[in-house]
Amino acid sequence: MIRYEELKVGYELPPVNYELTPSIISKYEEAVEAHSPVASFAPPFAIAAYTMKAVSQSINMPPGSVHASQELEFFKPVTVGSRICCQSRVVQKLSRTKLSMLVIELTTFDQDEELVLSGKTTLILPN
Repeated sequence: MIRYEELKVGYELPPVNYELTPSIISKYEEAVEAHSPVASFAPPFAIAAYTMKAVSQSINMPPGSVHASQELEFFKPVTVGSRICCQSRVVQKLSRTKLSMLVIELTTFDQDEELVLSGKTTLILPN
């Protein structure tokens, strides 16, 4: 896990792989109190949640950090049981007196190395 202070623009976080097992999908659906209308496909926001989990497990953020926004584009459905690879890269880092902002580019690929998700997330961190 890397400390926020050590991050530089262009830094690539280690890729994280997940298998979208029926159990993982069930846990996601329980957490959001919703069920996918097509049981054979993983809900797109389950994939987004695991992509964000990969980021949060890679950066040691100070208490009080907030996930401020995200922009996501989904490219194809992913079947339950597929493997995904979540990759992320720091694209912007700004520091002010009391707060810092971190923008991270997100990409997720399926087991066939086809793009599934692309986007950015913005985190606000206390200094």
